[in-house]
Amino acid sequence: MPGEIEVETMDGGRLLVNAAYQRYLVANGIKSLVDLWSLDGESVKKKLAERGTERVSLCFDGAQVETYLKRYLPLPFKEYFKGITSFRPFFPSGALHEWESIIAFHAAGIPTMEPIAAGRFPDGRSVLLTLGVTNYKRASDLLPELNGDENRKRRSELISVIAELAGKMHSAQFAHQDFYLVHLFVKEGESSETSEERKSFQVLPIDLQRIIIGPRFSRRWRVKDLGQLLYSAFDCADAVDLRLFWRIYAKIAGEGIGRDKKLIKAVFRKADSIRKRSLRKKSRKS
Repeated sequence: MPGEIEVETMDGGRLLVNAAYQRYLVANGIKSLVDLWSLDGESVKKKLAERGTERVSLCFDGAQVETYLKRYLPLPFKEYFKGITSFRPFFPSGALHEWESIIAFHAAGIPTMEPIAAGRFPDGRSVLLTLGVTNYKRASDLLPELNGDENRKRRSELISVIAELAGKMHSAQFAHQDFYLVHLFVKEGESSETSEERKSFQVLPIDLQRIIIGPRFSRRWRVKDLGQLLYSAFDCADAVDLRLFWRIYAKIAGEGIGRDKKLIKAVFRKADSIRKRSLRKKSRKS
């Protein structure tokens, strides 16, 4: 559940730890930043030049628990130069920026991954450990499954929860920068004993390494997030879905948002721009 995370330090302050998991780290022999970096796991996605993610099994109170370890390498000089000359945000602190973003999401009451530990070496390498998310579907997979009139209620419920998430993020001045349906993990509520109806969905945004927080948040980043979300929903959302999303999002995101027709047009232009860029990439590969 989201809420304030109590952070402790280990290894002379080099290792930041979620206090709720400190004893588990020690029990698994993780007492320093080097110990955390050296964990051995199974790669779970295509490794990028600057970071890679591995699945690591740890023992918590006698049970094997799935965690995810993300290692960041130092940013090359060209990325610093590109960030400065293009006025685009870049995050040289690597894993520490994602750690701080996760902590900020929890403090704002926005559900996301559960942080366990993070740290950064003087040479720029950094590492982040989070608790695994279980029993989920990606929104990009679930939303298309909820087609048809028989699924309209649950579909509307899911879209409402995604709209609430987007509204809360932007009202808190958080921008994701990779806000596609594929980066939204959905956990479905269980049916109650007295009713066949399911409880509300819970939607968790993942991959928070590029989060923009606070004063840097602007209309540009709002448009980018909403454009990415719209682009990823083009093939599985209808006009009813879009109106529902906008009505709920606008109530939460800020006064006047719902009547901002220029904003709506900018979001559609952004989504179309992403679509065209995606088609160009596909044509170059073929």
